[in-house]
Amino acid sequence: MPIYLPKKQLTILGGDFILIIASLYLAPVLYFGVMIDVDVIFAPSDVASIFTYLLIFYIFDFYKLDEPLNTGFVLRFALALVMANLLIGASFYLMRVQLYSGTIFLFNSFLILCFCLSWRLAFHRFLKHQRSPWRVVIIGSGRAGHALSKVLSGNQDYEIVGFLDDDDKKLGMRIGANSVMGGTEHLWIFLEEKRIDKIIVAITHEIRQEVYARLVEAKMRGVVVYDMASFYEKILEKIPVTHVSNLWFVYVPISGVRRNIYNQKVKRIMDMILSFIAAVMLFPVAVITALVIGFDSSGPVFFVQRRIGWKGQPFNLVKFRSMKVGAENDRKFAGHKNDPRITRVGKVIRLFRIDEIPQMWNVMKGDMSFIGPRALMEEEVEAFVPRVPYFSLRHSVRPGVTGWAQINYPHGATEEDALAKLEYDLYYIKNLSPILDLMILARTIRTVLFGKGAR
Repeated sequence: MPIYLPKKQLTILGGDFILIIASLYLAPVLYFGVMIDVDVIFAPSDVASIFTYLLIFYIFDFYKLDEPLNTGFVLRFALALVMANLLIGASFYLMRVQLYSGTIFLFNSFLILCFCLSWRLAFHRFLKHQRSPWRVVIIGSGRAGHALSKVLSGNQDYEIVGFLDDDDKKLGMRIGANSVMGGTEHLWIFLEEKRIDKIIVAITHEIRQEVYARLVEAKMRGVVVYDMASFYEKILEKIPVTHVSNLWFVYVPISGVRRNIYNQKVKRIMDMILSFIAAVMLFPVAVITALVIGFDSSGPVFFVQRRIGWKGQPFNLVKFRSMKVGAENDRKFAGHKNDPRITRVGKVIRLFRIDEIPQMWNVMKGDMSFIGPRALMEEEVEAFVPRVPYFSLRHSVRPGVTGWAQINYPHGATEEDALAKLEYDLYYIKNLSPILDLMILARTIRTVLFGKGAR
């Protein structure tokens, strides 16, 4: 199954793409007063500039729909343009690519600022007048139905009209703001009267054949039908571990374990390239970090710990030491925001993920990938495997320095944390692709720059 990409965010990104091209074209035209060759605009240097702007916009989180377009947003947008221009200018200088004049460069930035901000303002106004939300009926009022009700309660794109359940005892039962309105034998009448757009089947046990027949009839008449797991995955970008079965895992396509060229060749090559580049670029930071760790507290600079990796095999993970020597064995503070085990320097290097720089060595050795599930300690794995369903499946790919769970969920050590992170890990394994890896890499850069999500 492909990655679910939000259409509204893609629309904004597509508008930015077009407007940045327009800015690159108009800046020299307006400055020189003459038309220029279109082929010049699509030179490799301009293509690189376009995607640099888009990458910086993504890193600065400009594709969120719920952020107000206030003065703070405009100033942050201007700062992003400055950073993008510095990156483009430095790259062109190092590669000896001829850059536009400084005046054209500034004028181009001004046009991008005006065009992209105006585009966002127009798009947000359009959203206020868009069509009403999708009207949804949920079949099943058990645990899965309750979970869906919570998921959709704050989602403006979907409106739950009601629940259907063939258990007569549940008729009239309240679930959030809605109730069970009848059985599936009245499905078609319900769909017509309530103008239903989508059906979500929240039944995790075996479904009777007559219910399947009713769902097929509804689908053939234009109503979209989802199973609970697929819909949950689409909305939240994670797998509802407690609401899926072995049968679901058997039949659903899982991209991360396919024997394709990306999984078997390209991803490993990219791991080597990225880890080498990161190690070279961050070498000065690593040297300074090693020195300040030695000055700040007694003990070794590096922290080596046994972790579980690909196929459940143990390996020694290397990090910069961020805790007092011996304190790592006291697990009662694990995942706490104010962990007393962490040193003064440790708080800083954890915030910006500097403590993870030595893991480039693990990536080069093949113990880890650059992107994948977090490598856990042996005792954590031994504790969670028997209690958290499908927990061992996260070892079907190499663990990563960063990953889908790491950028979406804060660090924690409880069973509830393990379950929540597993839902993100399984989403990554199921949908693993070059596009998803690039998205994770970009969001990791954003996390490092702004210090979000670290413990």
